[in-house]
Amino acid sequence: MFSELSSIFNRRLILLLFLPLVLLPACGDSSSPLFPGRQDAATAVPEPLEGPSGEAQEVGIPLNDLASSASEGFIAADDPLIRYTGRIDFSDPQRPRFDWPAVTIEAAFEGTSIAALLEDGANSYDVTVDGQSSVLRTKPDQTRYSLAEGLSDGQHTVRLIKRTETFYGTPQFLGFELDAGRKLAALPPAKERRIEFVGDSITAGYGVEGESPTCIYSPETENAALTYAAQTAAQLDAAYTIAAVSGVGVVRNYNSEGSMSSGTMLTYYGRTVANDPQENWDFGEWVPDAVVINLGTNDFSTTPHPEGELFLEGYTNLIWKVRNLYPRAQIFAVAGPLMVGPAEDTIRSVVTQMNQVLKDDRVHFVLIENTLELTAADFGCDWHPNASGQAKIAAQLSPAIAEVLGW
Repeated sequence: MFSELSSIFNRRLILLLFLPLVLLPACGDSSSPLFPGRQDAATAVPEPLEGPSGEAQEVGIPLNDLASSASEGFIAADDPLIRYTGRIDFSDPQRPRFDWPAVTIEAAFEGTSIAALLEDGANSYDVTVDGQSSVLRTKPDQTRYSLAEGLSDGQHTVRLIKRTETFYGTPQFLGFELDAGRKLAALPPAKERRIEFVGDSITAGYGVEGESPTCIYSPETENAALTYAAQTAAQLDAAYTIAAVSGVGVVRNYNSEGSMSSGTMLTYYGRTVANDPQENWDFGEWVPDAVVINLGTNDFSTTPHPEGELFLEGYTNLIWKVRNLYPRAQIFAVAGPLMVGPAEDTIRSVVTQMNQVLKDDRVHFVLIENTLELTAADFGCDWHPNASGQAKIAAQLSPAIAEVLGW
């Protein structure tokens, strides 16, 4: 095993020194994940609904009409006082696009009300105004969504976090609308610590708000803000981003017909917008201190399983890519808690060999023990961890990151 792995690493080292790593050809094969022990559970890819529940505020308003009313409280999306976190396409700065889970938009504002202006599909957002939270569910035929009214006349803060993942359209944020004549104010400084999380449905928050393991997934049950990623970042007082797609694997996506898939995480990882293969993410835009990779569950959750050497080489490629893009970051390769097959041993071996080759100990293996109860106590829809189950993952991951980074 180690001799084969060493040979692969030596080839990768030569490529790393002399050739840039590139993405695989784009392809749209992503499927819904499955709890490994329940191969008869729901298998459908999450599909956009015709329109999730939610209270309509106003119908769509053209951007030029909004801009013409700037003196009445319109704040354009390119206002420098708006803080964005996550992968966002700013090629049109007044219509930034995004679709990854946990993309965050924040601002401080004056006045008694605030509305968000979005051209969207059927996504959901956690909205927090002065610490009070609510859920916003968008509709394709709306643009204006009231976030708060009747506030005391003073300064307030607002934060939107995208709960849903990439399946429900690519939102465009057009800006905010405040009381007539009111403006944004400066936010407190952004958090200095940064973590990027790379994963599948568990990292995306699939079914996390489901009532039981047997409930059927819907976008209303998805919430990236309750994942182990969000909880780990909160425990470590760090900003975070999530690059996760339900069903995605290292070399084989969930329920693929063959033992190898196109459209794995290597395909999506380099994209600014997951559903747009033409937009390449600038990895110098937001450089993390730590990158957490939690992949491999889908590769072996259904048959046919990929060959061990194929998974080994695929995982090696992924680690090399991340290492090349973020040479100073600490990389945490996570195994568990729901992995089956050779994934755990292979991931451990890749980490060991990489550190032997690079001799800088920037890649770390983290085993998450499966302490989740096989009941509604720890599982939401389709046997995916709920907030409690996600907290048990974060409880093991947070100290591992803190120890390495001195946090």
